[in-house]
Amino acid sequence: MNPTELQADRTRELANVGAGHAASAFSQLVRREIQMRTPELVRDPKWPACVADDWSSGVFFELEGCLDAVVAILFREPVRDEVVRQMLGDPTGDPSRESIEAVIMELGNILVSRVASAIADTLGERLLPSIPVLALGDASEQLSALCREREVDPSVRVESEFSDREGELGGLLVLIPAGSGG
Repeated sequence: MNPTELQADRTRELANVGAGHAASAFSQLVRREIQMRTPELVRDPKWPACVADDWSSGVFFELEGCLDAVVAILFREPVRDEVVRQMLGDPTGDPSRESIEAVIMELGNILVSRVASAIADTLGERLLPSIPVLALGDASEQLSALCREREVDPSVRVESEFSDREGELGGLLVLIPAGSGG
């Protein structure tokens, strides 16, 4: 394997560890069994078109330390609202924008903290997430802007979807390592 392939395998394995911890935390928060798709390396130059329609909301973080990267937790709008209802304990209510913002920010903080902690523990190093950036309705545009700002190429990334069996609750973890382009 060449160094680029080794880096991709390392990133995919770290994403797998982090995604597993995030899926476990998500399962506890929504009180449902959550399944995680094995993280896969995606090489897609069509970013952000690949996420624009489906994954409309999300929370984004920069990771700094043993792995410099951008990480995102993305949600489809109807699933996002169901997650908010579940976390607020109001399965039939229509969540307000303020409720959606607060719950999605807190959920993102919890899940990305689990991702960062799992990766740092695996490597025996330190990894810190930044203050989150919230996107409701324009996730691909905001994530693209963050990647441009950080000079990170989102066309090469690791993705892992997580959801309950019914597909009512879930999201997408996206890990975009710095220096991944090419």
